[in-house]
Amino acid sequence: MSAASVTTLPRRIPPTILVVEDNVLTRSAISVELRAHGFKVLEASSAGDAITVLDTMRVDLLFVDIHLPGEQDGLDVARHVHTNGMVTRMILTSGVSDAFSIPDLDDLGPFIRKPYLISRVIGLVSESLGWPDPTKA
Repeated sequence: MSAASVTTLPRRIPPTILVVEDNVLTRSAISVELRAHGFKVLEASSAGDAITVLDTMRVDLLFVDIHLPGEQDGLDVARHVHTNGMVTRMILTSGVSDAFSIPDLDDLGPFIRKPYLISRVIGLVSESLGWPDPTKA
């Protein structure tokens, strides 16, 4: 993502992050750590639930697994944000090895492959939001 394409977000304290992950243990672990580092965290287990949240609330950052079961997946959620011009940063994730073959992946946001270190996620979230990285304090 080029610096020219980055929209400056008004600073909200704390930033709101939507974690979209169908695996409850993974979603819970990420959400707990993000909350422990001072972020407001919302959770969704499906693309439909995530889109509902995004359409009703302001979300500063979307952390989404691109491979979700069901009629819609995490890519549909990310494309919904992108297509509707929402001022929401995105971080995409997946454990599936073919994720890098997705044509518009780089246009949607940074990608982090599972399994990932939670400290890496916290750092990437902080960097994406222009927020101090609490793991380096």
